[in-house]
Amino acid sequence: MSAAVAECFSVLKPGGLLFLRDYGLYDMTMLRFEADQKVGFREYKRSDGTRSCFFSLDIARDLFIGAGFIEVELEYCCVKSVNRRKQKTMHWVWVHGKF
Repeated sequence: MSAAVAECFSVLKPGGLLFLRDYGLYDMTMLRFEADQKVGFREYKRSDGTRSCFFSLDIARDLFIGAGFIEVELEYCCVKSVNRRKQKTMHWVWVHGKF
């Protein structure tokens, strides 16, 4: 992941901005994974073989600052949505960043 972020930094024009929106730790998607799908502290393997990573603010900050970015904004966005038909409440957690 750090190599991908470093590549983004290398192709960004001077003064350019990179926007980040990704899963935050303890998002409902993370909580739905089974224990046997866990492959790291914040990483899970989906049934199709792809992986899902979940970020804290510190993890995102370290990743992007380590690649040379400057933090402009970094925060959690927490949303509660309700599916009234299925009587289901969903709690979403995202990390929003601007570097």
